[in-house]
Amino acid sequence: MAKRKHLIIGCGAAALAAVQKIRSLSQEDEVVMVTRESHLPYSLAALPYLVSGKIKEADLWLADEDYLGKMKCSLVKGKEVTGVHPQRRQVSYKDGGQESYDNLLIASGSKPTSLSIKGLEEVGFATFHTLDDYRGLEQQLTGKKDVAIYGGGLVAIELAIALLEAGYGVKLIVRSRILRGYFDQQAGDMIEDILTGHGAQIYKGSTIEELKKSRNRVEIALSSGSSVEADIIAIALGVRPSAPFLEGSGVKTGKGVLVNRQMMTNLEGIYAAGDVAESPDFLTGNPGLNPILPSAIEGGKVAGSNMAGEKMEYEGWLPMNILCFFGHRAFSIGTLDGDEYQILKDSDAQKKQYKKLACKDDKLVGASFMDVDLFPGVFQYLIRKKINLGQHAELLFQKPKEISTWLMLEAERKETLSLEV
Repeated sequence: MAKRKHLIIGCGAAALAAVQKIRSLSQEDEVVMVTRESHLPYSLAALPYLVSGKIKEADLWLADEDYLGKMKCSLVKGKEVTGVHPQRRQVSYKDGGQESYDNLLIASGSKPTSLSIKGLEEVGFATFHTLDDYRGLEQQLTGKKDVAIYGGGLVAIELAIALLEAGYGVKLIVRSRILRGYFDQQAGDMIEDILTGHGAQIYKGSTIEELKKSRNRVEIALSSGSSVEADIIAIALGVRPSAPFLEGSGVKTGKGVLVNRQMMTNLEGIYAAGDVAESPDFLTGNPGLNPILPSAIEGGKVAGSNMAGEKMEYEGWLPMNILCFFGHRAFSIGTLDGDEYQILKDSDAQKKQYKKLACKDDKLVGASFMDVDLFPGVFQYLIRKKINLGQHAELLFQKPKEISTWLMLEAERKETLSLEV
């Protein structure tokens, strides 16, 4: 087979997973990653640990020059793609240059959701999405004591936890309630109680109307009519796919870059993976966004395999999140709300324990736990393998760790026996 050139826009988890898969299938193909950032590949998920002081920047890197050399992968830093031209299989760069490809992977990730608030630009604000954002926040924190965070999603809460652990005061301004997209009201209230118990102040059901400078601090006027003051305001209202360079390319987009189960777009030879990709979900097959690390890695593997000529299909994404904070662990996976589901639910407010299962046709479709001992990966297995729970749903609810493990081992045993026959 003739040597091919695989060009990858981005150098995050999805891009690296694609590189690894391509190299496992072909040692001859050329692989080039291009990123607008000036850094080696690093872990976005680890940024909160920099804030809390649990790790140093040296612990952040996903791949160094030696590793990229072993992978025979060229990394071009500080290069921004401004256009994709499928007819001639080229991309164009901001500096005026162009580059050809045989296969193109769009793994350009996401960017923070933008918003318009009166006074925002005048007072200055922090975001928390990239390594440069962290470095900027670190500089702003020098000599400061408290931070207001606008947002209640996972990034906002992880930043709040990291700041609290580092000894800063935290004021969370939330439009509805915290972690609404991951946990129901009851579980969310438990997490909120733990955060407030560690010093966080939470203002729910409020939007920011206006920001003003006041005695070297930021005065924040809320829609509720009250006001909050802080040294710094950080905006963490979620992310959206980042691929402005696709305008006019003919690549179909929705909320993100639309792909099929091969992670290929509507145009041959162009793929997408990671936060930027709008791919089929596991439970319904409907396209959607799922900007989490496991989905990025799996999507990158599938894209890389198909780019290298070995057909591979994406099973679909599952919502899944684990939040570890102050000695507690909250875990959610799958879908948990719907009239068609059998719901099992229980909680202990005193112990801050919570558990919830959602089943359909004797199969698990979702689970949520707070401070319950279990293996998250086993619950993912039960959902993805569509294991029939039969009469064991109640037992799984009562003893999630033991019964989930037993169900997985039984399924593996039966599969092994079927292969031997």
